[in-house]
Amino acid sequence: MPSNNARLLKVAANGQISIGKKWAGREIRIQEISESEMLISSGSFVPDSQATFHTAEAKQTLAEFDSWTEKNPPKKTDIKALRAKLGKKASR
Repeated sequence: MPSNNARLLKVAANGQISIGKKWAGREIRIQEISESEMLISSGSFVPDSQATFHTAEAKQTLAEFDSWTEKNPPKKTDIKALRAKLGKKASR
């Protein structure tokens, strides 16, 4: 439940503050609004290295793949037929 209580914290010499144990282990975003103001928000954030997987194009590609896999279930491969198709001799 959100609270409108303001707290005063002092930034330690090493640049750290403690915002309380209820925030422990959570991802937060610190947005610098101005030189004298910051906004701290909690949530899930996507690392730059994974951002490409969270685009509309990637979601569409995955949806198309899911549709294809529903229409094309896995089936056992006939190795002899495959080898014949590829023109390979059967190994013993």
